[in-house]
Amino acid sequence: MRITDERMQGILNRYIQQQREVAHMKDARCDTPCAKSESVKEDIPSDRVTLSDEALHLRYAFRELEDIAKARLEKVESIRLDLESGRYEVTGAMVAKKLLES
Repeated sequence: MRITDERMQGILNRYIQQQREVAHMKDARCDTPCAKSESVKEDIPSDRVTLSDEALHLRYAFRELEDIAKARLEKVESIRLDLESGRYEVTGAMVAKKLLES
């Protein structure tokens, strides 16, 4: 199918008309009693965004990474302050333990 300027203009005009109808329905809902407004509310089309399971997992993973990065920055800052004050001490046993863990 070929989309021409006329066809695109028709699509845009229909969209604008639909948005006006929705706005008119919302205005009518405000002027009617509650019992009628509930039925009008059901007829009003609305946009909806749904995230896939993969997107939800990615969002969760990014939040976890941000938390890890924040914790790491706090740890680095703590060590930096200990180094500056002369309180930071590392023994050979601590180094050996960390090497064996890797």
